[in-house]
Amino acid sequence: MEEPGLANKGAGETKLELDKRRMLGKISKLKQELEKITGEREVQRNLRMSKEIPVVSLVGYTNSGKSTIMNKMVDIYEGNEEKKVLEKDMLFATLETSVRQISLEKNKKFLLTDTVGFVDKLPHKLVKAFRSTLEEITKADIILHVIDYSNEDYEKQMQVTDETLLEIGVKDIPIIYVYNKCDLKGMTAPRVNENEIFMSARDKLGIRTLIEVIKKEIFKDHITCKMMIPFDKGNITAYLMENANVISTKYNEEGTLVELECKKSDYEKYKEYVIESS
Repeated sequence: MEEPGLANKGAGETKLELDKRRMLGKISKLKQELEKITGEREVQRNLRMSKEIPVVSLVGYTNSGKSTIMNKMVDIYEGNEEKKVLEKDMLFATLETSVRQISLEKNKKFLLTDTVGFVDKLPHKLVKAFRSTLEEITKADIILHVIDYSNEDYEKQMQVTDETLLEIGVKDIPIIYVYNKCDLKGMTAPRVNENEIFMSARDKLGIRTLIEVIKKEIFKDHITCKMMIPFDKGNITAYLMENANVISTKYNEEGTLVELECKKSDYEKYKEYVIESS
């Protein structure tokens, strides 16, 4: 069966021309799909920002292990098989940005996002077309740059990823370099060196160590304090119980004395009730 649009072409059209036309058709289809999801992504992004949940973005060369890291975190901290994402060694297997909430202890949580894998010499037109999904990265609180450390060309792949981040406008966002698949090199892992972690995504110990590295960065502005919340402001107490790490509560004539660790934004929002902070 002839491809649409090719039936009336002259017999003299070369295979190279046919291949070029097919490729242009695929690029056009990708652009159309991306245009469809742009509006939806913006709505979801604004909703997440309004909730002030930290965003951690996975980036890296294709087949570096980003989806494996996401699935392992979901498995350990959410225990929901339905929330796992496709793990497939295929370029542009999905155009959508995968977003999963990772719930930790003490009412702490963050959103983990995973975008398409980067590749060398990605055409400028495609980078422009993918901008609607890659823009998720520019809104992140921290970036996890995942590297296939077992690949002999890993340094080149790191360079490609760094160049792509620059091209989409990423700047002033802390980056944690995740050297994945260390087990394939016979290395003892996990191992942390400042903003670098050497690990294997298939090892739960490595994932838990990575989580600790993430926590140190995204929760570093949390403040420990005591608040005296009047009884007629029970909605504030309820909010803090659900969204902060409440260490203790006591009740007296003035209201509810709450000792807690909270986000800086919540501290500023309810500062009038703070009686002690550290």
